[in-house]
Amino acid sequence: CRRLAPSTALVVIAVSLVVVIVCSIVAASGDVADWERSVLEFFNGWPASLEPLFWVLQQAGLLFAPIAVGLVIVVLTRRWEYLIAFVLVLPLKLGIEKGIVKQLVDRERPFVSVGPEIDVRGDSFEGLSFPSGHTTTAFATAVLVCAFLPARWRPAPILWAFVVAVSRLYMGEHNLLDVVAGAAIGTGFAMVLWLGVLNRFVEQDAPPP
Repeated sequence: CRRLAPSTALVVIAVSLVVVIVCSIVAASGDVADWERSVLEFFNGWPASLEPLFWVLQQAGLLFAPIAVGLVIVVLTRRWEYLIAFVLVLPLKLGIEKGIVKQLVDRERPFVSVGPEIDVRGDSFEGLSFPSGHTTTAFATAVLVCAFLPARWRPAPILWAFVVAVSRLYMGEHNLLDVVAGAAIGTGFAMVLWLGVLNRFVEQDAPPP
């Protein structure tokens, strides 16, 4: 596990917070602007033959995904303590998403907020859409995985999380700002976990001066 510099964490957390606030302000009206609708229609309009692939890819955003990935990290590192950060993704995700953001931003799924012309390939036609929970989980998990990778390999899990976000647009489950806010939320609290949990174990393992 690699130690995260507090200054880096604070910058990323601050930027993530700003992104969430801006997206929330724009989405709070419940309306979907033309530019946001155009992005959704672009991805949603991809061939139907891709649905099985994107259905599989979006499963990486399910709630059990961080724990599954954390268990793999435990096997590879033989350090069960690292699992703590991955387990904490679930309560933080639910607390921030459902306990705070969804209480402030009332936005419907694309089938309602954009219209029935959206091809919904999932099963979420109605209900609150902002932010995207799958995207939140995927980015939180990806950032934590970066703690165990050399710098040159860190773009890989972030790209994986980005694909999960795209899958939510393709499936017609979320609008653009939903996934952008989800990515920012997941990135922000994952940096908190890296700084507050993973760094502690790295410091414990460091040789005495």
